[in-house]
Amino acid sequence: MPNIINLIGYSGSGKTFLVERLIKKFKDELNLNSCVIKNIHEHKIDTEGKDTSRYINSGAKFSITKNVFDETAIITKSKLSVYKIINWVEKGPFEVDIFFTEGFRDLHEPTILCIKDPLNIDKQMNNSVKMISGLFIKNSEYKMKKFSLPVLNIEENWKLLLNFLMI
Repeated sequence: MPNIINLIGYSGSGKTFLVERLIKKFKDELNLNSCVIKNIHEHKIDTEGKDTSRYINSGAKFSITKNVFDETAIITKSKLSVYKIINWVEKGPFEVDIFFTEGFRDLHEPTILCIKDPLNIDKQMNNSVKMISGLFIKNSEYKMKKFSLPVLNIEENWKLLLNFLMI
């Protein structure tokens, strides 16, 4: 089983919706733990002037924040590739079986293209895209169209993804 599934698509295309469903399905039905690595294009991760930002700006390699809700955030100002992050997570105290990467258009991993409008497929297609999904499936007309790749509707054909991943 490939342990990395990449998702790409324009903002508002259904990537987060799909990742949420996939995390739940993998956990509930296969007892697999997930990790999500998201590429943010529009904004910073941390708020300028807050403690974690100040520590990083002072030169700390990592700024790790833990709160009373058992949430931990790790911020680093390092140019790490996705693969170095995955390697770091795998070597750490985390039990992760599958990685979802979101918004990385240059990965050569099995990729699901999420779209809102089927007219945008060609603009976003690359050689790594192996499946199509996204908000366009809410429109019942999508079933009548022919697509060159399998179309994943997570609510209706979860088995399609499992077959695709050979699970």
